[in-house]
Amino acid sequence: MYIELFLNENFLKYHIEKYILWNPDIAPHGAIFGATGSGKTYAEKLLLARVSLKCPDSQYYICDFKGDSDFSFLTGETRFYRYGECQKGLEDFYAHFLARQSGKESARNFLLLVWDEWASYILSLDKKTAEEEKKKLAVLLMLGRSFNVHVLLCMQRLDVAYIQARDCIGLVIATGNLSEEGKEMMFHDYKKKMEPNRKRGTGYMLVNGTDFTPFVVPEVTDPELLNFYIQQAVKR
Repeated sequence: MYIELFLNENFLKYHIEKYILWNPDIAPHGAIFGATGSGKTYAEKLLLARVSLKCPDSQYYICDFKGDSDFSFLTGETRFYRYGECQKGLEDFYAHFLARQSGKESARNFLLLVWDEWASYILSLDKKTAEEEKKKLAVLLMLGRSFNVHVLLCMQRLDVAYIQARDCIGLVIATGNLSEEGKEMMFHDYKKKMEPNRKRGTGYMLVNGTDFTPFVVPEVTDPELLNFYIQQAVKR
């Protein structure tokens, strides 16, 4: 299954609109990271809407630890968790994963955990609880693919201190201009190709350590429709 994500900037220079494709069967888990104001939430919402449209039986669990207005349209939905509710969100999603792993649930529709600001969440916990939560995420990253269970993280830094099994994240999306540390952390082999001209809504993408591509997030003319598709995947 291939899902159209963002426009390939290499082609866009020649006025050719060619979309970068994501195959969750090959790269089951993703992360979007970048500084505040780089457009990562905009990119995240577009990705979520496209997956919902492509997979009409997909189900989302969205944990918004940041708790601002970006996902306020989901308020009241059972599988939407804000700030203090996020620990329950991970617990609920992990239980759903375990039901598939144990054979209690035979369904194999697309199941996605979306987490805004995972690092901030981990830092808010006591050490013991933080380690338990990191282990749950690591299990999902390592074993989820076999059960069509996926994870999408959206955060400012993909620091290994907060994400065990980080190498299981096959889809890496960086918005805006990264620091030298950020380039070294996730784009080591390609950092010399990264130009310091990234504007809001542009960046670089890497799939399974290869396929390094500059991208442009296309403009959304109807943001309410975007929200509608995301909400459908949370409701199902």
